[in-house]
Parts: sequence; structure tokens; C-alpha cells
Amino acid sequence: MSKPISLFKLSGVALTVALAMPLAAQAKTYTLVEAVQTAIDANPEMDVSKARMMLAESALAKAKAGNMPQINFSVTGTYSNNPLNVFGMKLQQQQASLSDFGFDDATAAAFGSGDYAHEPDSLNNPSPYSDMNTRVEMMVPVYNGGRVESYKQQAKSMIEAAQSGDVAVKQYLTFSVYQAYEAVHSARAFIKVAEQAKKTADEYVRTTENLVNQGVIVRSELLSARVNASTAEVALAQAKGQEQIALDGLRILMGLKASEHLDVAERMDIGLPEGRVEELLEQAIDKNPQLMAQRKQATSSIYAIDTAKADEKPSFNMLLRQDWNDDSVGFDASSYTVAGVFSWKVTDFGLTKNSIKMARASAEQQQAETASMANKIRFEMMTAWHRLQVAREQVVSSKLAVEQAEEAQVLVTKRYENGVATFTELLTSQTQLDKARADLVAAEYEVNIQKATLRLALGSMDISQL
Repeated sequence: MSKPISLFKLSGVALTVALAMPLAAQAKTYTLVEAVQTAIDANPEMDVSKARMMLAESALAKAKAGNMPQINFSVTGTYSNNPLNVFGMKLQQQQASLSDFGFDDATAAAFGSGDYAHEPDSLNNPSPYSDMNTRVEMMVPVYNGGRVESYKQQAKSMIEAAQSGDVAVKQYLTFSVYQAYEAVHSARAFIKVAEQAKKTADEYVRTTENLVNQGVIVRSELLSARVNASTAEVALAQAKGQEQIALDGLRILMGLKASEHLDVAERMDIGLPEGRVEELLEQAIDKNPQLMAQRKQATSSIYAIDTAKADEKPSFNMLLRQDWNDDSVGFDASSYTVAGVFSWKVTDFGLTKNSIKMARASAEQQQAETASMANKIRFEMMTAWHRLQVAREQVVSSKLAVEQAEEAQVLVTKRYENGVATFTELLTSQTQLDKARADLVAAEYEVNIQKATLRLALGSMDISQL
């Protein structure tokens, strides 16, 4: 006889439903495209990528500016009684007189008497004097051993590396969001499996109670049925917990707050580019954005060798200068200077030579890392390809296993209801069915993740291409 349902239990269920309804109403449903775009817009990895791009673009602008003249403006005030300074300041101001050279009456008398050791006091001990120098100076680079051009090539390669790196970050975020999105759907599929197992376990309890009451089976079978029902309930709770973990992971990737509730839309089954595995391997080596970024970094390091070699070559620059000198603020005495500066370092005792060696070693390291990354991508491609084939076979075999397990379960259940089979046999049959269903869910998840992994390696994990 069925037991009466407590009014308090009904009230508790109603309260739970009432509390859950506002949360469900507030949850926003995201399609995969929306989830990916939200993650790209909010994830801090994109800020890092943008900073790299800005750094590379600024480096190129700086390198281009190296070909442009440098213009400096300065104002220098001087006050001194140093003989050389005083004489020079008067000469710069175009105000030097014979007396400034020491030609006075005492000097003339000494010169007339043949006293050539006479020391003019006005020349050696002048009164303090002031000078205000206003200067505009322009340095024009003509040739610097190819340094500026190598800087420009380095910067261009770094921009291309940053651009490829930006694509790589977007594709990796797309992969991560897809993986989290799939995890939510898989968790919900596991919940359905667990709910089916829980429903079946509860039905077994009711059936076993009837059989015990009829004296067909012993009471220990009922206890086993109840233990099985409790185990199924725990499994269902664990499956729901995995769903929340998957949703939390997706929420973090999307940059949403913990208080923001979200839900996922329909599952997206992504396809793969056509072609043999060898062709896909070549495509991965050519198109993988992370590998392309590494190649450009290696190219940039080669141009760094040319930058180091520039110190071995001569340089030539032009200097254009305009000066105004006055004993106060003014522009009375004007003069200009035009100069060409040719320079060639004779030796720096190995400084340049070792700088070149360091640049070459860095370039070789970058090239080795590029080759290593290419091998890693090949391995990841082959691993994902083989796992995909195995997962596809597992899907087929798991579907067949589910069909056979369901059929077997029906037969064992009938035998149990007739008192022919034991509860242990029934439980074994149900466990096989639950496992077959769970294996099918896991295999379908594995198929989708391995396809996404292949897409990521191929450089085509773009939401617009899926």
C-alpha cells in the first residue's frame, strides 16, 4: 500500500520551485557564437594580445623615426670671470676689442721697451662677464651602417608576429569556450543518464517491496535495492555538480560575474576540412597562427644580427646649427655652423664581435624553437586524429551496447519480477546499461573535442568557419 504524502513535503517542493523560478528567469541563454564573442571581448588574454600589437607598432614607428632629423632647441646662460670664457663670450657676441686682447697703455709701453714677457692684466684677470646663448640644432642621419633599416625590418616582423599571435589567442579562446560549452552539454547528458538510473532504481525498490510482501524473495534483496537507489541518487547529485562546475568554467572564460546566471543554447557539431591526414598536416604547418607567430619572431631575430653588425660599419651624419649670443636675452649676434661627422670604430676590444655572436645565438635559438613547435603541432595533430578515429568507433560500439543492454535489462527485469532472477543479476544488468549510456555520452564528447583540437592545430578554430 502506498504511503500518504506529507503536506509539509509538498510545501517544501513548492517553495523550492518558487525559489528556483526567478533564477531560471534571470539566466541568459548564450549561443556558442555569442559565448565566444563575449569571451573574446572580456578575456584578459585579449588585452595582452592588444598590448603586444601596440608594442610592435610603436617599435616600427620608432624605427622609421630613426631616418628623420633630430631638432633640438636650447638656451644657455653663462656668467664667468674665467679669462678664456670671457674672451670667448665677447668674441661670440661679436663685441671683442683690442683691449680685450690686453692692448692698453701698459702693454704698449712694455712692447715698446722690448718687454715681451709682459702679462696684460685686462686679458688675464678680466671682470666677470655674462652670455646668453640661444641655439637651434639639427642632426641629419645620412648613413649608420644599415642600423635603422634593420630596426625597421625587425619591427615589421614583430608586427606580423603580433598579428598572428592575436589570431592564435582568439582561436585558443574559441577552443576553450567550445570545450566548456560541450562540457555543459555532456554534463546534462550524464544527468539524463543518472536520472534514468535513479528512476529505474526507485522502481526496483517498489518492485522488490511487492515481491517481499508476496514472499517471493527475502528482505535482504529489498535492502540491496534501497542501497542501490541511494547510490543512484548520489550519482545524480554528482552529475548535477559537474554541470555547475562546467557552467562556472564557461562563466569565467566569458568574463561574467559569479552572480550572473547563464545557460547554453543548442549543441554545435563542428566539421573538419576535407583531405587526407598528410594534407591536413601540411595545412597545420603552413596555417597554424601560433607557429606563424613563432616564425616571424625567428625572422625578427635574424634582422637583429644586422643591427649588431652595424657597429662594425662607418657612420656619417650632418650637423646644422644656428646660434644667437648676447650679454642678456636677445638675438644680436647671429652665427651658423654646418658640419659633417664621419665616424668608424677602429676597435672596442671584442664588444661588437660578441654582440654579433649573441644575436646569432638568439636567432639560432628562435629557429630551433620554431622547428620544435612544428614537431609539437605534428604530434598533436596525429594524436588528435587517432583519438578521433577511436572515439568515432566508440560511439558506434556504445550505441550498439546501449541497445543490447536495454534489451537485456528488459529480459532480466521480467525474470526478476517472476522471482527467477536475483537482485544481484538485475543490478549487474542495470549497471551494464548505465555504463553503456555513460560511455556513449563520453564518446560523443570526445569526438567533438578531438575535432576541435584538430581545428585548433589547423588554424581554423574560427567561429565563423565552424
